[in-house]
Amino acid sequence: MKKKHLLLASKIVVFIFIASAILIRLAYKMNFENIKIQSQESKTIEGKPVFNTISWFSLKDKDVWMMNQSHHGATASDDELDRLAIVVDKTTSPNNVRFLQIKPGPLIWSEDLINQRVPYKVSCFLCHANGPRAIRPDYDGAVKNSFSEKVKIALLNLKIKTHGRLVENEQHAIEDVDLKIPFRHRSKIDNDPLLVKTCTHCHNDTGFLARGFLKRQNFLAIRFMVESGNMPPPGFSITAKEKLQIQRFTEGF
Repeated sequence: MKKKHLLLASKIVVFIFIASAILIRLAYKMNFENIKIQSQESKTIEGKPVFNTISWFSLKDKDVWMMNQSHHGATASDDELDRLAIVVDKTTSPNNVRFLQIKPGPLIWSEDLINQRVPYKVSCFLCHANGPRAIRPDYDGAVKNSFSEKVKIALLNLKIKTHGRLVENEQHAIEDVDLKIPFRHRSKIDNDPLLVKTCTHCHNDTGFLARGFLKRQNFLAIRFMVESGNMPPPGFSITAKEKLQIQRFTEGF
């Protein structure tokens, strides 16, 4: 069984490298800016849809993912949008990542935006255990994405997979001390790792597929991914015992 998983992992790695090469070639010809989706996962407090507009910029020393997020419907005004950025530093190994909440504005990156930060409305790490997450549109929702947009979303998701394991920028731990809403909760129980065997094939700190251990504070994202069938990925399955382990973990046991 172990050899079978290793073979599958090797095939996935090869696929990711090939897909990444294709993406790099296509990225020179395609515009990956201002792609609007209705989120499959995120909901407002009232249970209504959340709408995201996403842009990706590949720079020499960094990848920048920017997003305008609306909790006020698909036609919210510009000043009602939350503007967020995830900056992946490509000069470090492993790459480190910094999360920014910025005052409302267009999805145009400049280094000066670091000085335009505003307090987080929610802790980023609750959902983002390893930098940018896969983009999951609700294609049956209010936003009707074109075929071209669906192709771009698929390519962006391949790019996200190629980031591999990311570690938080050291500034987050320094800044969290004084923040009312921190980037990440720092208690021991909040950072207990999920050690379910099937999950740790990828969600661990070493190896080709490493994406960092999932922590207890990621419980909402873990629960959604399992209940929606997005995890485990194709080629893997979880046993009834593991599903119970995940359930107990997300419930705090």
